[in-house]
Amino acid sequence: MIDAPAAEAIAAYYRGLEPFWHPIAVLSDLGDKPQAARLLGRPLVLVRLEGQLCCFDDVCRHLGSALSLGELVDGRHLRCAYHGWTYDRSGRCVDIPARRDAPIPRDARVRAYQVTEAYGLAWVCLGETAAAAVPEFPEYDDSRFHKTPLRAYPPWRASAPRVVMGALDDTHFPWVHEGLLGDRSHPEPPDHKVYREGETLVSTYTMLQPANASISGQDVSGELESVTYTNYVTPTTIRLVKEGPAGTYVVWHTASPVAFDQTMVYLHMARDFDLDADHDRGYLDFEDVIQSQDRPVVESQRPWLLPPLSSRLLLYVRPADLPLIAFQKWLEELGIPQI
Repeated sequence: MIDAPAAEAIAAYYRGLEPFWHPIAVLSDLGDKPQAARLLGRPLVLVRLEGQLCCFDDVCRHLGSALSLGELVDGRHLRCAYHGWTYDRSGRCVDIPARRDAPIPRDARVRAYQVTEAYGLAWVCLGETAAAAVPEFPEYDDSRFHKTPLRAYPPWRASAPRVVMGALDDTHFPWVHEGLLGDRSHPEPPDHKVYREGETLVSTYTMLQPANASISGQDVSGELESVTYTNYVTPTTIRLVKEGPAGTYVVWHTASPVAFDQTMVYLHMARDFDLDADHDRGYLDFEDVIQSQDRPVVESQRPWLLPPLSSRLLLYVRPADLPLIAFQKWLEELGIPQI
C-alpha cells in the first residue's frame, strides 16, 4: 500500500493499544466451534473450553496452522486440524498423537490472552495487564432504559481513533448529517466543555438539532430543538448521551482496531422514552443512515494514523475543534503514538 505508514509506526500504534480491552466478536455468534478473529494485526481464535471463553493466538505451536480450523474435544480441549495437537484452556498442549509415548515438550503451548464478556460482546486485552476497565455502558443494565439490538457493522477502512473522532466531532453535523443531526443555517460551533473524569475524556455541549420525531415513526416537523450532549470517550469507544425534550437517548459506539487501517464498529442504543420495542426498527434505520454518511468521509481521511499535534499536519481550529484537540492530546499522554 503506497500511502501506508512506516512499519515502525504501525508497530508502535499496536503496542500503544495492546493494554486496552477491545471487542472482537458478538457473543451470540459463538457456537460450539472455534471462531477466528483479528485484533491489532494479530490473528486470534475464540473458543469455549470447560464453559469458559478462551482466546489464543490462532497459530498451532507445531507447524503454524490455524487453530480456528480445529475442533473441540469433549468441550474441554481444542484440537488442531493438521496433526491433532490438542490444547487446554491455558494454552498448554496436552496431547501430541504422533508421540504419545514421549513427554510433551515444555514449549508446546500457545499464548493465551485475557478475555471477558460484556454488553453482548467478547472482549480481549493483548497486554499483560489492562490499562483500564472495559468501557462503561451503565444504561445496558438500567431497567429504565430500553435497548435496541446490538449492531455490528462491516469493517471500516480507517484507524480506530479516526472512527471515534468522527463521532466526537459535532461540527460536521450540519454538513454530513443535514436535516438529521444538523442544520446548515446554524453551522456555528457550540460552547464545549471538555475535562477528564476517571478513565474517560468528557465533552459536553448544547446545540440546536432537527426535531427527528421520524425516528419513532412520527411526522417530521422540520423544527429545531435544543439538545444537550455529554460524550464519554475512551481511546476506542464513545458513549453519546443526548438529553432533549423527549428524554435521554444514548448511543454507545465502540471501535475495535482490527488493523491500523481496518476497524470493526459495534453499536448499542438505549432510550428512556418511547419504550415500545416495535419502534426499534426506526431507531436502527436512523443510525444506519448516520453510519453510512460518516463512513466514506472517515475512510477518506489521511494519514491513516493521526499525525502528532506538534506537526500541525491537521489544522485544528478553536473553539470548534476543542474536543478533538483534547482527545488527541490525551492519546499522546496515554502512549498511543502517532505517525
